[in-house]
Formats: sequence, structure tokens, C-alpha cells
Amino acid sequence: MNRMLRLWLLTCIGAVGLLTSCSNSPAIGDDSLEVWHAFTPEETIVFQEIVNDYRKAYLEETGESLNVTVKYVSYGDMFTKLRTAALGNMTPDVAFVDAIKVTDLAFGQALTNLTTLNGFREKYGDISSARAEFVSASFDAGLVNRLGEVNLYALPVQTTTVSLFWNREMFRLHADSLRNAGLDPNRAPRDWDELIAYGRILTNAEQGVYGFGMSGSLWFNFPIYNMYDVQFVEYDEVGRAHARFDSPNGKAALERLLTLADSGVEGGAWRRSALSPDAGFINRRYAMILTGPWQVEAFSNAGLDFDISLIPAPPQSEIDRLGLQPKSPKDVERLGIQAWSSSNVGGQSGVIMRSSENKEAAFAFIDYFTSESVQRRWASSLGQIPVRRSAWVDLDTSKFPFMTKFMDQLKMSLRIPQIPLYGILESNIYNPEIDLLLQGRQPPDSMLQKMDAQTQSVIFDKINEAISADGD
Repeated sequence: MNRMLRLWLLTCIGAVGLLTSCSNSPAIGDDSLEVWHAFTPEETIVFQEIVNDYRKAYLEETGESLNVTVKYVSYGDMFTKLRTAALGNMTPDVAFVDAIKVTDLAFGQALTNLTTLNGFREKYGDISSARAEFVSASFDAGLVNRLGEVNLYALPVQTTTVSLFWNREMFRLHADSLRNAGLDPNRAPRDWDELIAYGRILTNAEQGVYGFGMSGSLWFNFPIYNMYDVQFVEYDEVGRAHARFDSPNGKAALERLLTLADSGVEGGAWRRSALSPDAGFINRRYAMILTGPWQVEAFSNAGLDFDISLIPAPPQSEIDRLGLQPKSPKDVERLGIQAWSSSNVGGQSGVIMRSSENKEAAFAFIDYFTSESVQRRWASSLGQIPVRRSAWVDLDTSKFPFMTKFMDQLKMSLRIPQIPLYGILESNIYNPEIDLLLQGRQPPDSMLQKMDAQTQSVIFDKINEAISADGD
């Protein structure tokens, strides 16, 4: 990237790469690594044990000692701390970062392209071979298109997804009414029209109880955009970005969100002043919500009788009209219409800072952490979903009964679109526009046009101008 884009990124996101590309880590030698992570205290205990085992394995394999320094940085502060560290010439070798931030860091030239490392080439050969070994959506978060070339800048180290949570007790209380309507009280709805049908029976607006609580945040709306095959961005052959939200699929997804909001079964959880989906679920105000594994413990501690299912799919009429393809083609016979379900992925990605003086050892460490044996240990100790697919085989989930439900959803989940400055897209562009849509203050066509225009001018045009200035 030329100087214009680097300065723009510095101004907008404080991209650490603008500094790390011309600075070095502390001179701690080739026998040392510094690793930053944002794990919880419980996760940190297991992580430190894994680090200690890696040191021993490294000594046995090479005959040399490796000093691995581990530093905790809170999840929300990681990006800011990396920038500050760059200013002080104190960047780590490895950082475990929010998967969404990989694109920003790669555009800011802060990261090492993993495909240039001997360790990667010897282990995997190429990107497609590596991708086959990981949860595909989580792996894809490390792929970034810069200047028309797609390269790998991260490996997934932690993965999570969003699924449908439903209150079994509330379903049982309305079992007879559900059966009379031809609905099974012992399962969750399978498509969005069926969710509304369930919701009509579960809703009692006078008591403030609703069948569904829907978020108005872009991140929690991505499951619908993913299952409707909505494209937010398209990169051309030289890396210029073009907004692609305004499309028949984008309109269908917005109409689905609007239908849910206007159905009378959704509790207005998307409103800024409303009870959030998670809080409403705990308080038994919403019978169904979309959320992730991080809420399982809180819901269990609250004494809720709940279950987890695949997110409802588009109804068959929309699948046929839009020509939607199943996200899990191998499971069409087993899942029926729910093979068209989808979701998004979160979690953390392991990156190697461009300034690292020991990149090969840094890659070896990340690869070790993502290995099958370590991921099995991570899963059995913490109930976390392994990022390595081979660790899914015969995995003992007896202590974590919901894990397999999330694993099923992950099979058909997709990454967040590769958009620099995702935070600006969500907070400054999308969330205000979806709020107007759901309030009935603008139609879907207007939101589609405004989304594309704003995303193009605020984010993508800056990338494209820099590319044009380079003569590309």
C-alpha cells in the first residue's frame, strides 16, 4: 500500500503496521517469543500449561531452549495495546486477536503473510490444503485480499458461533396450543415462517412475553445475511473494493428482518432502549433468541430449562425464488430445510507481527496450539470447540452437552465479510440504518442504496484511491 493509504489507516484505526513495518521487536534473540492473548482466567491456566509443554517439546526436538513470554491483554484493548506497543518499539511476536481485526491489521501491513514461511510450506504446502484441516469459516477469517492477491495472515486459535436458544419450559406451558396448531412443542422451529407461527402462540404482549427477541446489531444479523447469500463487498483483480449489498438477496434479507420485527411475536429487542435479547431470555421475556456459547453458563446459572438448535432457515418459497444453495449440501437428507441454515463465526486468530525477529518459531508455536492433540485438550478442559477438524472425530463432549449443537451450526457458518474498519461499518453505517428500517421510517430499497453509498464513500473509496495512486 502506498503512503496515502497507510496514513489513512493510521488516522482511522491507528493501524499498528504503519509503525511495526519500520520497527523491530525488542532484541530478545532467536530463542525467545513474546505472545499476547486475551483469554479468560480459566482459559489462561490451561494456556500456560500448553505453553510449558511446548517449551519442553521444543527442547526435545531442537536441543535448544525457547523462552516463551506470555502477556495478558484484555480482548477489547488488544488492538489499542498493539498500537501503543508499536510506538514504544515493543510489539510481540505473536498476538491472539479478534478474528474481525485481521483484515485491518493486514491492510495496515502489520502482519506476516504465513504462506511466505518455510514452516507453513513444509506443513501444508498451500492455502487450500491448510484450509481443509480447520473449521473453514474460522480459517477464512485469516484470508485477506490485498492488491488483488489473497494471502493468509492468521490461523484460527479459538472459534465460536451464534445459534438459536429456546426456552423449553415456555414451550411446554403452551404444548397443547402448539400441537393444536400442528407444531411440535418438543423442538425449535426450522424456518423463519415456522418461527413466527410458534411465536404467535408463545407471545403474550400484555404480560410483556414474546416468542422472539431480535438484535439490531450487524454482527448478530449476519446469520440471516449469510443464509440469504448476501455479498457486502467484491474485490476486483487489482484489489479495488466495491459495495454489493444492494441486490435481490440483500433486499430479501432486509424484508425478512422487517417481517420478524412487524410480526407481533418479536419483542422489540432491537430497539436501543429495549431489554436486550440475552437479558430478556434470562428474564423469560423472550422464548427464543440468537446468541452463542458464551451465554450457556449464565443461562444455566439462572435456572433456565433451555436448548440450542440450528438457526431457522429461509422458507422453501424464498429458497426457490432466490436460488439459494444449502450451506451443508451433504446434510440435506438428514437436516431437510435446515441444511439452508447459516450463521457467522467469532473467536480469535493467531497472527505473527511483521516486526517479529523469529517468525518461523512464532509460526511453529501457533501451529502447535492449533494441533489436534492440543485442541482436544483445550476442548475437554474448557468446553471450547476445536479449530482443527480432526479433533472433532470421537471428541468426548459428555461434560459439555451443548458443544455438538454449536459444532453442527459451525459446519454451515461463514466468516464476516472482508471489510476494513468493520467497527465503523457496524456502528456508524449499518446500525443507524437498520434502526430506521425496523421503525418503518425507510423502505428496504432506500436502506440498500444508502448502505452501499456510505460503505463505498467512507471505507472502500479510500482503498481504491490509494490503489489508483500507485498506478494500478
